[in-house]
Amino acid sequence: MNLPAWLEVRRVVRHHATVQGRRAPASAGLVALATAAALLAACGGEDGGAEGAAPGPCGGVVCAADQYCNYPPGDCGEGGVVPGNYGVCQQRPTSCDTATPREVCACDGRAYANACEAARAGVSVAGGEACAGAAPPGTFACGSYFCKADAEYCQTVEDPRAEPFRLPPRATCEQLTVACAAEPTCDCLTAAVDPADEDAEVDCSSAPTCARDASGNFALRCLGDLY
Repeated sequence: MNLPAWLEVRRVVRHHATVQGRRAPASAGLVALATAAALLAACGGEDGGAEGAAPGPCGGVVCAADQYCNYPPGDCGEGGVVPGNYGVCQQRPTSCDTATPREVCACDGRAYANACEAARAGVSVAGGEACAGAAPPGTFACGSYFCKADAEYCQTVEDPRAEPFRLPPRATCEQLTVACAAEPTCDCLTAAVDPADEDAEVDCSSAPTCARDASGNFALRCLGDLY
């Protein structure tokens, strides 16, 4: 393992804390901890495995035929001190009938109905730019996901910490607030998520910035705790 094991565990736990383009329920933390434990076992704990052993392409191991390499959203095997360092081998789903419908962009450059369908195809979730021109009708790219143009905005939270502790930005599709839905504006959206407002339930620790593209889609960006 090229980074301290404890740091990889915190990164994996946080990666699994956001699913399907939205923040996960608390129960997802149990899955995250199990995945982190598997990562430590695969990488040989703090010592990084046996001396002289050739590292595999997915977190230092080679995935089985019925598995795929799952990277943090937008990574696609490019992050880490060594390419593929952040990967975790996971079982390919056999069914996605109960998966939440949330279109995602995958590392093969295709858009899938949800992250489960991408995993069943054997590919991890990518950044939206990898699927340029492939956004489903009525949606727009938001990190790895596609938001509903008429009902959602894209919120990106950045880690304020310095390297090597900084985590990748987290982008999620957020529902337009009731106060802003009828006639959304940047002023209305930023006021709704401003951390200075004690009544607001937000992830931001800094005042957010807002941008609106030529198609009328909104994107908010701020600093916040990603651990």
